[in-house]
Amino acid sequence: MSGDDDYQLRFQVANPGYSKDDDAIYEQAMRAIGEAVERGVAWKKIPESLSMVADAGFRQIIVDDYVKITLATRHFQNSEGLKPISKATGIPMDVLVRSKQEMLKEVEESAVAAYHLTQQAGGSTQTH
Repeated sequence: MSGDDDYQLRFQVANPGYSKDDDAIYEQAMRAIGEAVERGVAWKKIPESLSMVADAGFRQIIVDDYVKITLATRHFQNSEGLKPISKATGIPMDVLVRSKQEMLKEVEESAVAAYHLTQQAGGSTQTH
């Protein structure tokens, strides 16, 4: 397996397989959450304000994604602390901490899975 193939395998983006309608609802809900956060709406009221999302499970996925995207951009990319993020967004600290732990676990699991895939595909077993 070439280095380029290995890189692509490690960083392949999963497509959740949403329909075009679900994609549109997802985008609308994400914008609505951002606008609600900017207006200072209490975090616990945000999920119930997403009337465009009929399915409660899908609504929770969207809310969780919003938190993870916020963490990815503000905490991991810009090194902003969790407390300032919580204060600025209204997202409770326990939600931020739990989401951060989930994200780190997902990265670990993805790295292990990518490693195993590269080994099964005839990748080198050499270590650096």
